[in-house]
Amino acid sequence: MDPTVSGCWAAAATCFAILIIRLDYQPRLFGEQVGGCIRTATYPAAQEEWGPLMDVTDPDTLRGTLDAGAANSWGQRLRTYRRARLGLSRGDFAELINDRARRDSVNVACSERHIARWELGEVRRPSKSYRVLLAALGAPVPEIDSVLSSPGLNVGFAREVVSQAPEFVGAGTRRGADATLLEALATAVVGSADILTPWLPSLDVPEMPCDTGCLDLDAVRSATSGLRERDQRHGGGSVARTAVDLLKSTTALLAGYRGHTTLAHALLVATADLARLIGWAYHDIGDQHRARQYATMALVSARRAGADSLVASTLYVLGRISLIERDPRVALRMFQLGQLPAQDATGGGESARLYANEAWAHAMMGDVDRMRTALARAEDEIARVADHPIDPWTRVFFTPGEFTGMRSVIYNEYALTARGQTAQHYTAEAVDAARASLAASTPGRPARSILFDNITIATGTFRLGQIDDAVSVATACLDMTGQVDSGRVGDRLGQLVHAASLASSRSDVRDLCQTIRRAVRTARHTPHQLTEHRLATA
Repeated sequence: MDPTVSGCWAAAATCFAILIIRLDYQPRLFGEQVGGCIRTATYPAAQEEWGPLMDVTDPDTLRGTLDAGAANSWGQRLRTYRRARLGLSRGDFAELINDRARRDSVNVACSERHIARWELGEVRRPSKSYRVLLAALGAPVPEIDSVLSSPGLNVGFAREVVSQAPEFVGAGTRRGADATLLEALATAVVGSADILTPWLPSLDVPEMPCDTGCLDLDAVRSATSGLRERDQRHGGGSVARTAVDLLKSTTALLAGYRGHTTLAHALLVATADLARLIGWAYHDIGDQHRARQYATMALVSARRAGADSLVASTLYVLGRISLIERDPRVALRMFQLGQLPAQDATGGGESARLYANEAWAHAMMGDVDRMRTALARAEDEIARVADHPIDPWTRVFFTPGEFTGMRSVIYNEYALTARGQTAQHYTAEAVDAARASLAASTPGRPARSILFDNITIATGTFRLGQIDDAVSVATACLDMTGQVDSGRVGDRLGQLVHAASLASSRSDVRDLCQTIRRAVRTARHTPHQLTEHRLATA
């Protein structure tokens, strides 16, 4: 093809992809509003320079009329997240924040009073340390808009300062006057990946690999494979730090492969695979900021290597990050972008997984027709690639029972948006699918997935009023929890506790809920010896 024509086509494709995003993802002045949630810029540099004018951090918070009851206020969204998503009391949520702070070596002492002041609107913007911790836990973070509505603030000046702020948090934020991350990803998929540079993590890469005598391409591949298996069995917390250290050495090794085209290309793909694994591990832990950084690094490397399947798989990871942040529209756009490279990939499978996750996003938005359409497309793709090679980063999706287990999660998600008999019907569908998933599981299926299936069954049976069965399965879930270092497990156990608390006031149910809360708070981040589990009761 003529280079001029090729360049024009790429530019046109980029514009088209960004146009699709903008049709459903309109930028706002101080952030990006997606599905009622606002992801906004922070502005520490402005605070340092201008002092009290922009100082709205706790304890010197700019106060006004309490806004906890206002539609979509930060306090209201935080309260909804704590109760409906986590099923925690204010005291338990404060302790969860303190646990995260200790893990990240952040010096805070959160109390029930802090949570109450945030939710009631007495403090509209907590200190930066708390905002970082809330973001790491996947909780709502206060937007700048509430500050700008306060009396006496120079709005025009504030707009100028915020628009030039260098630091941004979360998906859908703006980098100065440039594209959002979503728009930058659309450009990277069909054009140059260099636009993603501002979103990459900072790696202190040594000049030479840590052990040049034994680290080579095969060693990197083997180590990544082992880390992937360990993540699937023990959770992201068991691999993140080790994987980051390996990535630093691999990046240094890659620099030494210049001039060796074939080896450099293979190592670039291996680097992308490893970075994607790290992004997934941090997502599983609950650190979505780091997860997004490393997933973006993976996409840049995969795009430069021309590894279409890995590009698609990384967009899947980025979409899952948005799903856990309760941004289904952004997640849907990530999955849809992933379909572009997935259709060109030589290795099959990613398209099926992307369709399945599109169904999850539709379920979260309450769109049952599109949910079912996406699931049907996933099934068609699974059948189509049955005899095709599956890439290592996709293989887990084709483990017996995995797709059925995901279907159970999707049905459960939709049940949360439905009411009455429809909610009951899809809750029962979720329980049945989770049981079928466990029945189909083989010894190679991830222990984390088996635990998720059991949590889905316990949660669903509580909602259906089958209390004795629910208590039995929930107890089995508690026994398995200590073997998986995963923040997502804690999130789903929170949903289980919430469902149990609503379903029954029996003393054994109350005791079980308290035990689960305590286990989540004090979970040790050291994996134990794995044993095979299945459904505790039929």
